[in-house]
Amino acid sequence: MNKNIFKVSLSTLVFSLVTCFVLSSCSNSEDLADGATPQNGMERVSFTIAEKDYETVVGATGTRAAAQPQTEVQDLGDGWTAEVSLVPDTTHSVAPKVATRAIYGSSHYTIQAYQGGVLKGQLKGTFNNSTFTPDTGDEGYIVLPHGTYDFVCFNDKVSANGTQYSVNRADASTARFAVKRGVVINQDPKQYVAFEMKHVGSMVTFNLAFVNCPITGEYYSVMQPGISYVGWGDYKPEKPAERLKYTIETAPNKIPEKEVYNFSMDNYSYPVMGKEDLSVNVEGRNTAYSYGIFWVGSKLGIYNNATLSYYLPTSDCGDFKLTFTFGEIYGQSLVGKSITVPTHKLVEANKRYNVKIKLRMSKNMYLFKDGTAGFLADNPSKTPIGVVIDPYAHLAVALKDADDGGTPPVWSYSSTQESYSPVQSFDDLFNNGGMNYSNISSSNPARELARDYYQTVGFGGSSSAVIGVDKVWYIPTVVEFLNMGNVLGELEYTAPTGDPSSFFAGAPLNILKSINMTRFNKAFTDAGGTPPTNNAYWMNTECKGNGTYYPQVQVSLGSTSCNLRAEFKSVTGKVRPFIKY
Repeated sequence: MNKNIFKVSLSTLVFSLVTCFVLSSCSNSEDLADGATPQNGMERVSFTIAEKDYETVVGATGTRAAAQPQTEVQDLGDGWTAEVSLVPDTTHSVAPKVATRAIYGSSHYTIQAYQGGVLKGQLKGTFNNSTFTPDTGDEGYIVLPHGTYDFVCFNDKVSANGTQYSVNRADASTARFAVKRGVVINQDPKQYVAFEMKHVGSMVTFNLAFVNCPITGEYYSVMQPGISYVGWGDYKPEKPAERLKYTIETAPNKIPEKEVYNFSMDNYSYPVMGKEDLSVNVEGRNTAYSYGIFWVGSKLGIYNNATLSYYLPTSDCGDFKLTFTFGEIYGQSLVGKSITVPTHKLVEANKRYNVKIKLRMSKNMYLFKDGTAGFLADNPSKTPIGVVIDPYAHLAVALKDADDGGTPPVWSYSSTQESYSPVQSFDDLFNNGGMNYSNISSSNPARELARDYYQTVGFGGSSSAVIGVDKVWYIPTVVEFLNMGNVLGELEYTAPTGDPSSFFAGAPLNILKSINMTRFNKAFTDAGGTPPTNNAYWMNTECKGNGTYYPQVQVSLGSTSCNLRAEFKSVTGKVRPFIKY
């Protein structure tokens, strides 16, 4: 743990006897006064300061009856639903224990020493990375006799008035404060008083995900990366009507606007209450480290919109409400739709929280035989052939199996490697499961059957190219199949970790947490199709087994299970084609 350290001499001696211990913009704990020898009643004491990152909250313990985290599906009306939950925010976690870090940039701190509630001395100065510089006119040390002391450390975002320390909500994200009580000053020759500086406020992320309704965006301002700086690109929805706006708000007198810490009484109070009224536009910025990642006018899919906000302790997450004030997606208006947080949780200092919102269109979009996509009600004369999974990426799944009740095909008659990069771990399987194969041939019956599905539905084309070519039906990867389950049926699953050897050897793996099977089935049956359930379906995902054995993944989805199995390629399996239209 990197710390910024500065030395403060503590002594009963007069000023002239301790001037040799004045800090000289140095942070090395060994850099005390050369040749100085501690005398009776005198200490060489170092203060250390380390800034701590926001900590993840596990659980949702609050002071109200509804204290446990919960997920709630809210019907917003007019074909919109929102799945809302308050979950631990792990987006910044890199280790189980939240790390402290050195102070980067310039930070001005004040340290005060109290004994019996009486201020005995203070020190002010600026940290600049690893160095400390006392304020002009400040001696750079505190002179104290042996005894027991209470210390307070705070930055300039905290206002001190006697033993009252206050922070305004506007400074909740940057104010840092720490108290050390009962510190005994009597150790020779060195003594440390360590401050772990925490944020006074909490960080709340409002994460709005567009599950089956991603928005087409475009970059309107771009700075390409250079040798000494990172590039960036600002984006917003391409269509003016889809440039969503929403507010995050509370009722009046629900949010603390000021926190006051009474050092003498060791308690907190919140004398000023207010309300949240935050306006948000669905837009953002991406960074780039390589030239040409994006250009002005280039397109991207907007799948989520995250907003960070900071609050003083005791703010209740259950008081927040998100309301759309402008915009539509795929012609479906969101104006006036409000989403509330189902869990009451009083936020704590230096903690982070994630309000997770999954926005869904209740109505599914469909791919029609003429290559267009839309809602069934808007296209009564067209023939549907697939359910749209991702309207931005133009990805759809066929309404029926490729064999349409016939004999399921084998994958191939080979046991050797066929793909360029077979998966070798669970991480590969659930995160990088897109395989590149050589050209399709008659030695790949399952893939050939998927490709030729265009002859059945009258849309698409024949190609012997690798998977994912526009307007060519193909077998999905594990990742794509599970994403279909999530979009169409709210599928949630647990990706395993550890040694995958038993799975690669053929042991079945049930990863299902939950699924809305009624919703999933309805996506297909509404258009005269059959859902891909209760059968083993081939996936375009090859595994590296033992020795020269390279099995192929099959997935079987049902109401109580989502089973994955690495199978011999010579067994039969169902084929449900996907297409990028």
